Amino acid sequence: MSEKRARVAIVEDDPILREELTRVLSLASDLELAGAADCLAAGRALILQPIEVLLIDLALPDGSGIDLIREARTRQALFKIIVISVFGDARSVVQAIEAGADGYLLKGADPVEAASAIRSVLDGGAPISPAVASHILARIRPQAQAGAPVLSEREIAVLTDLAKGFRYKEVARLQGISPNTVGDHVKSIYRKLAVNSRSEAVFEAVQAGLINLKD
Repeated sequence: MSEKRARVAIVEDDPILREELTRVLSLASDLELAGAADCLAAGRALILQPIEVLLIDLALPDGSGIDLIREARTRQALFKIIVISVFGDARSVVQAIEAGADGYLLKGADPVEAASAIRSVLDGGAPISPAVASHILARIRPQAQAGAPVLSEREIAVLTDLAKGFRYKEVARLQGISPNTVGDHVKSIYRKLAVNSRSEAVFEAVQAGLINLKD
């Protein structure tokens, strides 16, 4: 009996990229296309159906993808959201993450990277293109303060690995600990940083100078 495949929806107005992403999903044994839309209005209808992951562009012909991200989170939709955008500037990235995005990829990369990002985000990761992370770090000055939350060395290592897109099992292997222990560290990180998602934890830790994604 085959395992259930994760349903992925795409909101992207570039027909070439939309077709490439559709092809990648069709070749993945663990993923399937739930539907594709080329504008914000069609995207609103698309996310009403059961899906596990939404791939979304920010620059849509009838509005910003950030609006759809906010709407999904306002409705407390539980699916994961990965932005795929040509915009890698700090403002766009921060707005998307604050709206509720779980990952952020830049256009121009191999579409196969999207499949890896989908698997990562489903496993609790926060996939972010290295160029995006570097762009943020170049523009956001670390604001570590005396009263900032203090993460242990292990928590910093775990969060850094998660920020790089590694899954829980991969982090466990890299750190020489069990996946359950990784989960315990993540809960502690959330509590200390007062956040509810990987992407928020990464953003807050970068701002506070607790992790350095350039390494």
